[in-house]
Amino acid sequence: MADSSILNNSTNRLQYYAITIVFFVITIVLASFGNIYTTIFHYFSDFLFFALFLWLGYVLTDNICLLTQQGHKVKALLWTFLYLFMAFVIFSDGHGSVEHSTNLYEKLLLIPVTLLLFFKSIFLPFIFLVVALIHNAIMYLVCQPCQDDLHNLG
Repeated sequence: MADSSILNNSTNRLQYYAITIVFFVITIVLASFGNIYTTIFHYFSDFLFFALFLWLGYVLTDNICLLTQQGHKVKALLWTFLYLFMAFVIFSDGHGSVEHSTNLYEKLLLIPVTLLLFFKSIFLPFIFLVVALIHNAIMYLVCQPCQDDLHNLG
């Protein structure tokens, strides 16, 4: 098994982070029906959650690489699913029959309600499970220590 010294390289870390952020931005663009800038810069609670998810994406990226190196691919997949699905839930309020939350308190109250509504449908969680699988497959192919493991097998 490869060591995690390559993960300490800041160039590699930013490349892995960029993959996660691309998936995150695509998710919130879909959740906000393309009004990402209006949503983030008009509502302060959305801006706070955007900043929080950027930081969580950075932490998640490191954990996905480390979990994949250690052979815990299912755990890495579940963390990615949770990250992307919660991003979709948080940024999708106000784009259905419910008005957009105006402050952080309303946003925090709407998150569990929106989560329950989205879990009623089997298709939306399944779609995000497939998206998380694609994300982790790309991370596995790009992650340098994982590539070293693949070359050592051959």
